Order: sequence, then structure tokens, then C-alpha cells
Amino acid sequence: MCARYTLTKKEKELMQAYQVKLPSPFEPNFNLAPTQEGLVITADQPDIAQKMHFGLVPYWAESIKMDFSTLNARSESATTAKTWAPLIKHHKTCLVLADGFYEWDRKSGKPVPYRFVINDRELFAFAGLWSEWKSKMTNEVYRSFTIMTTVANDTVGKVHDPKFRMPVILDKNEEALWLSKDISRADLMSLCNPYPDDLMNSFQVSAAVNSTVINKVHNNHPDLVLPLNSL
Repeated sequence: MCARYTLTKKEKELMQAYQVKLPSPFEPNFNLAPTQEGLVITADQPDIAQKMHFGLVPYWAESIKMDFSTLNARSESATTAKTWAPLIKHHKTCLVLADGFYEWDRKSGKPVPYRFVINDRELFAFAGLWSEWKSKMTNEVYRSFTIMTTVANDTVGKVHDPKFRMPVILDKNEEALWLSKDISRADLMSLCNPYPDDLMNSFQVSAAVNSTVINKVHNNHPDLVLPLNSL
């Protein structure tokens, strides 16, 4: 799964990599957690990056507080699952911009955090789905997204059990296909593969990243993404 990730690059770097208009203000996030806002590029508006909440709220939900996790969508069952199938059918696909993600090794009984990055690009995109929920009482609009997952590759499997999941990281050439409204559902889902091991790297980071909030303030600072032995 993917429940925490990072987007630490500055606006200039994001615009150079994706040639999109960014929302203002934009601040880097070294510990992006559920319900917080991430940056996504949708198939409907591929020329802009939008802020949306991490953790998808389906349009049919009674409220934004879900009683089951919607942070990730299993790619193998996404075309038939009630929550995800309508989004795929109506091309509600998006690129979730990132430059790393966290997973925890729990084999010792204690959560040991690792950060995963890719070697061929400093910025990349997870395959995502997005939705717009509207309150029947107040007309409040809440836009949110989920990250697609697939089986873990060996790099992620070394931290977790090899049967564990990992986020779908799209190859640069696959990003346009994920946003395409002309692609078949079968071809779309064929993009949901483990990222090549030789293009990924991981390193242990400080246990400080385990906390998302400290003293009611978002735990978000550059030291969180540094290798443990460099602190």
C-alpha cells in the first residue's frame, strides 16, 4: 500500500517536469499524509495541477468520513469494485505527483521507516483516480484521490513481505496513456505494473517521520527525507 509520500520539489522544478500551471500557494510536503492535499493532474484538465485530498471520497458517500480505507485501489480488482469501477469507466484518472514514498519494516516489532525513490527521475507520478463529492446539506465540494497499487517488487519486498503491495509508479511514457480518454480499460490497467527494481532505491530514515502531527502541528520538515546515517 501507500499511505504516506513526499513532494518536496519547488514550483520551478515541478513546472519544468510537467509543464502545467500550479495552484497558489504551493508548499513542499516532506510527509504527506491521509486527508492532506496533494497535487494531481487529471485527464479532464491535463494542463493544470490541482490540489486534492489524499483518500478518495466517492460521490455517493454520505459524508467525507469513510468507514473503510480509500487511500489505495487494488489494480487487479479496480474495474469491478463499486468504489473504483465508475471512475475508470468515466476516465477519472489522474497523475499523483511525488518524489518519494515511505513504507515501514515491522519485522522487529517496531515500525522502522524507509523512503523509496526512483533513480531515473527526481519527480514522478503515481497512477491515481479522483472523485468530486458534494454535500447535500451545504453544497460543499470535496475533491479527493486514491493511489493505485500493484504487487510489490523486490525492492519494496525487502522491507515488507514480498506479497506486500506497492504504489503504481508510471514510466514517463505511460503518463499520457494513463490520462488518455481513448484507451481501453484493459490497456489502462495493463499499465499497473511493479516499477523495475534497477530503477529504484530505498534507505532508512528517522523514526521522526512516524508521527504525522506533533503538538497539533503537521510534522513536515526537510530532515524527514534524509538517510538516517546522514543526520
